Amino acid sequence: MSRDIEHGGKEWGFTKCIWAPTYKNGKGSNKSWLYWDNVNKVKSGDFILHLRGKDKEAEIVGYSIAKTDGHRTEERPPIAGEWDYCTSFYRAMLTDFFRFNNTINLYQLFFNKELELRNYYEKKSKPKNLFFTIQSGRLQCLNGGYLSEIDGELLEILLDGIDYFADESVHIGLSVSTSTILRQIKARVGHERFATNVKNNYDNQCCFPGCKIIDKEFLVASHIARWADNTEKRGDTSNGLCFCPIHDKAFEIGYFSLDDNLRVCVEKRIDHSQIFEEYISKFIGLPISKGHIEPDREALKEHRKRCNISEQD
Repeated sequence: MSRDIEHGGKEWGFTKCIWAPTYKNGKGSNKSWLYWDNVNKVKSGDFILHLRGKDKEAEIVGYSIAKTDGHRTEERPPIAGEWDYCTSFYRAMLTDFFRFNNTINLYQLFFNKELELRNYYEKKSKPKNLFFTIQSGRLQCLNGGYLSEIDGELLEILLDGIDYFADESVHIGLSVSTSTILRQIKARVGHERFATNVKNNYDNQCCFPGCKIIDKEFLVASHIARWADNTEKRGDTSNGLCFCPIHDKAFEIGYFSLDDNLRVCVEKRIDHSQIFEEYISKFIGLPISKGHIEPDREALKEHRKRCNISEQD
């Protein structure tokens, strides 16, 4: 969110990066602010929607992709404004800015989506990490919500009816239409939701037999039926397996699959590489650790067929 469109300047300006001070001003003050801390939590590849302007002129004008993770730096923006007191800042670099052909006016959005936004707000028990709030019974943009989170449910509300404000005949940026971009964002959020569900389903540990990886940073939600191949199953938790990076890659390229009894099975003529010998071959015929929701058998059949693997006795 940028209420002052010119704030930042040069490589610290709009489309170049997002930044925030690391602490509040004041004698003896060392307190931060949730919406500033969010900048430090950005991960490379995240979508950043840009909300620009004030009052009835406030609009979601486009999006960028985070080029770097958020980080703390002692470099200073050339125009720090009211945050000139700060000696360090949070910053994340941006790339691939796309401006929407038809921007999303926030005032009109609050009018058109008031009921949905109110229900979302109340269901979340007055969440503290939103760009909007309810004051005196009215939906209002939260001026201090510099960088807030949007989950899949809220994104569906914001982007519902995108054909209304997206003209497919007008292309922007690298020949990508506004509605195409928004679908990409929705797909990305859907994939993140899928990944969270799959990891939780396996209690955040690799389900391959004998694998002890439980570090969330080294776990991957692997699709059984590939995202592009099966649109109906792509978001289903049963279409996912929680693997460490090695077993995820091995599953993806067909080093192994699972039979209907959820046991490791392989192609009989597989190339016996180092990875196969050390991480797969010793566990042929052994079952994976079961999740709360079992893998989709039809999806597994599709995976075995794609990898030329038949069930073995």
